[in-house]
Amino acid sequence: MLSNFDPGGYRFLVATGRPFASGIVADPGFDLVHAVFSRPLPLDAGLSAARGHLESAGRPATALAAFELRIPEPLSREAFDAFNAPYVERMAALGLQSGAEWVTARTNVAPTIGGVTEPSLYAFTYTASRAVRSGPAFRLSGATETRRGGSAADSLRSIIEELERRMIELGVSWEDATAVNVYAAVGASVDEVSGRFGSAELHGLTWVPSVPPIRDFEFEIDAHGVGTEIVL
Repeated sequence: MLSNFDPGGYRFLVATGRPFASGIVADPGFDLVHAVFSRPLPLDAGLSAARGHLESAGRPATALAAFELRIPEPLSREAFDAFNAPYVERMAALGLQSGAEWVTARTNVAPTIGGVTEPSLYAFTYTASRAVRSGPAFRLSGATETRRGGSAADSLRSIIEELERRMIELGVSWEDATAVNVYAAVGASVDEVSGRFGSAELHGLTWVPSVPPIRDFEFEIDAHGVGTEIVL
């Protein structure tokens, strides 16, 4: 279900029971800015820095539309639930809630190359007044495989199918994407599924050496279409 979040200038795809939305799309008149920290910041410090950046840009904290987290290692289901408890408290403090639902998209992965010793914020996305770009602005939360036990290509296809279902609900397509990220511990072959991304491949497919936040999953994919990319 697609729901309005007027304080942020975007609509979010409800993910009932989860601490994040399945994806967001900017309202008419708004675009998205994707801001990456040059080095991930500890989560609390990163959220404070994100809020401070929006204040300096003249945007309210409710304009925050997505977060990209990094954690030291994959978690058990119980530890993942424990991780999310204080996370949703932080989201509530920022006003990023609509009724009982959490409005922001999220990707949360564990890098396999080291350097992350505590839960950290790698990047965030927020709405801003639209300038020149005319295409729809959106952000999909990271999705993991829904079919397991087959080939890597089967697992990747199951993720793409899930993301495409979300895109239909958001009213966007791969052709609207400006970035597609594939998270995997090893360089899994994507040649059997890469054609599914359409013209989004013109921007490249970025492999990020990471694994999903819950143990026993191998792959995660997310995507966005934004008008501005910045490094802080």
